[in-house]
Amino acid sequence: VNSELLNNIGLCCFHAGQYDICLGCFERALLLCDDDTVADIWYNIGQVAIGIGDQNLAYRAFKTAISNDGNHAESFTNLGILQVHKGSLQKAKGSFEAAEKLAPHLHEPFYNSALLAQKIGNFQVAYKKVKLALEIFPEHQDSKNLLLKLESHFTTN
Repeated sequence: VNSELLNNIGLCCFHAGQYDICLGCFERALLLCDDDTVADIWYNIGQVAIGIGDQNLAYRAFKTAISNDGNHAESFTNLGILQVHKGSLQKAKGSFEAAEKLAPHLHEPFYNSALLAQKIGNFQVAYKKVKLALEIFPEHQDSKNLLLKLESHFTTN
């Protein structure tokens, strides 16, 4: 048994609603992991925490993932989303920008940057970011919807 296997079993248990077993698997995975896998385990703990509604644990898990791997773009993206929920919009912007630079192949940081820009009224930036998200993942429905909303905004204002 290794940390990767326990990490995957933990995710399977989470998706099966076996939360008590899930957390035990992640604890054991953390005991067995090395520097190459610790950030992924903490990222998955953050995902589980979001799933059970514990935003504080999720925040700490994503921060821990980033402290173990400063290039963990997925953790920066999810940390940014939590920062938006907390009202820390500048921190969220920084987290999304970090993720965009680290993983320009991921659509999520660009999409979430677009949502944030729209939220604060920066519609030009929102439009640019959502277009980038759609270049990466043309079928992303939420990005398509946001693009339509922004185009409507531009034509009516």
